[in-house]
Amino acid sequence: MEVTQIIAWIHRVMLTGLKPATDHLGCEWPPGSRRAMEAGSPFARQLLGAFAGFKSDLEARVLCHRLPRSYMRNFVCEHDLACVHLAHLQYGDFRSTAGWRTSAITHEDYMITSESSMSPWAEVPGWRKERNLDDTLHDIYQGIGPHLVASTIVHCILEEIPKCTLEKLDLKLKSLYTNSYKPWCRENKTDSAGNSFSGVKFNREKSNKTYPELGSVYKAYEVKVIIFWAAFYCKDKAWFFSGPCPGHVPLQPSFLDSCVRPSWGVADQRRGGVCLQIWRAVLVMLPIPCWGILAGKGLPLQIIPKFHYFCHMLIYMKLTKRNVRFDACWMEEDLMGKLTNMSSKTHARTFVLSVLTRYCCLVSVVDSMTASAKLKKP
Repeated sequence: MEVTQIIAWIHRVMLTGLKPATDHLGCEWPPGSRRAMEAGSPFARQLLGAFAGFKSDLEARVLCHRLPRSYMRNFVCEHDLACVHLAHLQYGDFRSTAGWRTSAITHEDYMITSESSMSPWAEVPGWRKERNLDDTLHDIYQGIGPHLVASTIVHCILEEIPKCTLEKLDLKLKSLYTNSYKPWCRENKTDSAGNSFSGVKFNREKSNKTYPELGSVYKAYEVKVIIFWAAFYCKDKAWFFSGPCPGHVPLQPSFLDSCVRPSWGVADQRRGGVCLQIWRAVLVMLPIPCWGILAGKGLPLQIIPKFHYFCHMLIYMKLTKRNVRFDACWMEEDLMGKLTNMSSKTHARTFVLSVLTRYCCLVSVVDSMTASAKLKKP
């Protein structure tokens, strides 16, 4: 609560564009202090600031906003009433007629909830429930990606090799890594995963009844590259883009063109459409057959709540035309890694002060290096 109050105070100050006369508790600065003398003066050449969005992984979002509906509950989604236990509100139903699509919870609905379940961020000027941004890092590359890619690759192998045993599957995965994945990475000048493919790392060690899933040894960036390669590997598979199964409403590829193309940057277009190809590889699996056609063809795919969150990401992209990759937490994860390394070398009693001091020193060193670099290359 206290941290949120400080954040709310910072945003109120940013909206004024002037240095504050009091602290976040409303107490005036000590007379004669630097902050007291600078109070009321512009802090950024009369520029104003405003709240843009909240970014985090799902666990931090649940804790920070005290969400009563989350992936750990029967009601899995903060945006609607999708749940695990009611058939007409199943979170795994991705049809256009799904019950959860008519149970959307707006920000105004959320604000009339009880105070015990109200997010402390409601005090932050400009915060709305819709500004809890989806994170492609955790929702795709650490969420649905490991399930979707592993199931797709295993299914391709099972179709290619009838009566494939676990031993043959393991050998085929290792062969794909050496003869297909590695050459593709070299051709596209992309760093490949340091961990080779195997039955164990695809959750195919002891039984064919388990759901395929990339192991935790593959980090988010490695999964991202594997998804790109999987799009290349599966592009000639006829079953991949086959017609809809009964009871599912198809979503035409024109949706992808109108939704994805306006949001990609110039850098992505220079990659020869690879980014669009990967989004087709992932998105087509979701809306066209609602994954039902893949399951109907024998694809073992475990539907987890993050598949539902990814569906909301598609709806968000269609409404806002915003490129969701700008909302990813890659840099935040990198910062947490640096802070973790710093904190592991400090004493428990001086933990907070030591980490802040070391981080300030790190920032000052980076700033000085940047300034010297600008002098050399103006």
